[in-house]
Parts: sequence; C-alpha cells; structure tokens
Amino acid sequence: MLSAEEPVAPSVDVEQLLNSHERSTKVEKEVPLTLDMGSLAAFDISAIDSAKMGTGKDRSKFIKDLTRDNTQLLFNAIFSLPTTVVERSVCVNLPKPTTRLPREKRIPEEKMLTKWEAFAKRKGIQKKKRTRMVYDEVAKEYRPRFGYNRAGSDKEQNWVVEVPENGDPYKDWLGEKDDKKKENVAKNELQRLQNVSKRVKGQSEEINQHVKQVHKSTASLGKFQEKNKNEKKAKEKGKTRKFAPVTGDSTGEKAQNLALISKIASGGVSVNKDKAGDKELGATIKR
Repeated sequence: MLSAEEPVAPSVDVEQLLNSHERSTKVEKEVPLTLDMGSLAAFDISAIDSAKMGTGKDRSKFIKDLTRDNTQLLFNAIFSLPTTVVERSVCVNLPKPTTRLPREKRIPEEKMLTKWEAFAKRKGIQKKKRTRMVYDEVAKEYRPRFGYNRAGSDKEQNWVVEVPENGDPYKDWLGEKDDKKKENVAKNELQRLQNVSKRVKGQSEEINQHVKQVHKSTASLGKFQEKNKNEKKAKEKGKTRKFAPVTGDSTGEKAQNLALISKIASGGVSVNKDKAGDKELGATIKR
C-alpha cells in the first residue's frame, strides 16, 4: 500500500507516445523532394508561402521546421537503401551521384613532352624498368646500378685501357675517357635546360594569349585598357576589312555604282535570266 507522502508516478500513454514518434518520422509534402542519394543532397523546389513564413521569430521557426522535415525525408531515403555489415558496422550502399558539381580547379593540362619522350612516342618505344642490382663481372657480386659502390666503379678496373690497332700509343686514352664522360654529362644538362626553356616558353605564350582575350572583352575591344608594366602591344592577326564612310562626299560611291552598271550593260557579267525570272515569279506568287 502506498502512503500519502510517497509521490505517485504519472501515468504514461504508450500508444500516444508511439503515435507522436511515428508522426515525427513521417513527413508529407505536396511537391516531393528531388533527392540525389549519391551526393547525400536534397532539393526542395516547392513554393514558399510568404504568409506562413511570417516575420521575426515566426520566420525562424518556419525555416527551422522546414529544414527539419526535409532532413527527415533525406534520412528516410537513406534508411531505405540496401545495407551491408563491415566490421560490425552497418553501412549503406550509395548509388552513383546524379548532380554534376563544378570542379574547384580547372582540368590540369598535359605537360609538354621532352624531345626524347616525343621521339619515343613516335617510334613506339616502351619504357622498361631495369633492376636496381646488376652483376659485377670483376668483383663477382651484385652491386647497385647507380650510386655509391656501383658496379664497375672500382678504380682497379680503370688502370688499363685497350688501345685500338690503329690508335696512337702515345695518346692519353685514360684522359680521353674522362673527357667523354664530362662531355656526356654536359650534353645531358644542356638538353634538360632546353626542355625547361621550351616548357616555360609555352606557358608564357599561353598566359599572353589569356591576357589578350581579357583585354578584348571590354566594350572598346581593349583600346582604352590599361597595360601592365613592360607589356608589349598585341599584334592583330588576320586581315581587317575596310568599309567606305557612310557620310560625307558621295562621289566615290557614285563612280563605283556607275562602273558596276556599265559592266553589267556591256555584258562583262554573266546573268542567268531564266533563273532570275523564275526567282522573281516565285516571289510574286508568295505575295
């Protein structure tokens, strides 16, 4: 038996609680949302009644409720997707996105090929990956191909050089070998610098082309556009057509028309009279 001093627990209507919870997850809209499950995005294209929106706190409450309903519809769609269990976690399999989003940065352009890369591509030469270790015949062991203690780097191997049959026996063949090595190194460095210069020149020309396009985008086609320091005047490419003035002395126009009439009258211009007559007859019938 309960005493009068003990508090009585309030009665809870379980059915009412379940119904209120069910209503919180079920949202009905006249215009359904446009859902992109691949991007986890929802778009509400329904019109907003300004009278229901109100002002001040009412507007904030209206926007909050609208956002909550749309978010609930998005989560309902997520829970309806097929799921898989990965490491005791339930994961949803999202479809491919349907909304095309713009890139943050432009698509990177292909780098300019070096002279050797262009030659290899033209000839179909495939780059083959060589092993790092090679067998040294003199040391009778495997050594790195490049770097410290590489194969063929022992000084004992270079103490003698084979002289050709017709070679000068008094010539410094060891010094010539070192000179050829230095020459090859200098040649490779020169080719590298030429490739860098070619790539930088191509980028510079592209930047200048963009600057010219920006200057011509004004109403005056860049005539009154301020130029940067040390910027050269852009050269106009192509032919420019020149038209006669529409005002002023009409002597030149009159002479030009008279010359055209005399040329037609003298038979210098061939005119297909049948075709011209048919064209005029057709125009008359349409009227």
